[in-house]
Amino acid sequence: MAKLNEGDVIEGIFSIAIAQLFAYGEINKSKINSLRTKIDPAIFSSGKFTTTVREYSDGKPEDKIKVVLTVRLKPASVSGAFGPNYELLYKSSKVIGNIDQKINQLVSQMNTNYATRIETIKNNFLKNNQSDTVNISVIADGIAGESSGGTIKGDIDVRVLINGIESMNDKLSFSLKSGSKTLSNLSPFNGMMDVVSRFGVSLKDKRKYQEALGRTLVSARTSEEKRMKVKLIEELYSEIKKELKSKSGTPRFSNAAYQLFKDSAFGSDLAEIVDINKTKIKEMNIETINELQKNGEKITCIISGNNLKFLVKNKELFQMRFKKRAEEISANDYAIKELKFYIEAGPAAYIK
Repeated sequence: MAKLNEGDVIEGIFSIAIAQLFAYGEINKSKINSLRTKIDPAIFSSGKFTTTVREYSDGKPEDKIKVVLTVRLKPASVSGAFGPNYELLYKSSKVIGNIDQKINQLVSQMNTNYATRIETIKNNFLKNNQSDTVNISVIADGIAGESSGGTIKGDIDVRVLINGIESMNDKLSFSLKSGSKTLSNLSPFNGMMDVVSRFGVSLKDKRKYQEALGRTLVSARTSEEKRMKVKLIEELYSEIKKELKSKSGTPRFSNAAYQLFKDSAFGSDLAEIVDINKTKIKEMNIETINELQKNGEKITCIISGNNLKFLVKNKELFQMRFKKRAEEISANDYAIKELKFYIEAGPAAYIK
């Protein structure tokens, strides 16, 4: 069995939970696990799993409602967490146990923003004083989102058709996390140059970075080239940190910081973030961030170790982090194992 990816597994389980909220008004652990046994990950190699969760009538006058769930996940990263044999692996897999605790959180925590949103959507058609035919589609397709290059953040989409017409006001998109604060995972050069552009950072020698990191050292092969690549990225990052600190708190800086955060967190589809761990559920949406910006809350930044933290109301909204794993193996052998540039959420990003 390949190594499970908890985030991918939770994406599938959360889609089942969302479908249950539309179908039954609650999340039931037995129903979640029953449906898990019917989802064979092998199907994801060439297609999708689709099932009707419930067809029912409700409201006065009566509405006819159908809830359909469609799931497509990365087969290698969810094998063992779905399918008829997943229960047999339960005792031998710590990850499966972690997932079980996260399901318990979904079941027990109903005072969430997403549950409230779903209840509002249901009331929109149940209490509109007319009889409607309502088709609700819950679609989990993490594979499609990855092909967007990071601009689309949503893992799960909800579409509501009322009498054959899609209700655009009732569309939902969710980005699932499983105890991760990462919003964007970028190549250092592209990510840092995007920051330079957004904030109007003045570099001492921008052309040097563009020529070397953007062209000649993109595929650094020799040890000398690899050393030079790491050195230049560190120089670029150092310049950016100092420049941003000097601009901290100005209106342009705050506006650029808000926009960077919103693009990194919510993407072009404005997906709501739901972070499910073993002890709690945390949520994040663009409305909360827009409210901070509308109220004129400025963003400042501080250098903390090798990271750059962005603060709003003296609390961390997000941070930039450069991760380097490189080493001298011998006098003539320098190895780059990992170079990453992260945008990561801070405590102030989440809905209270």
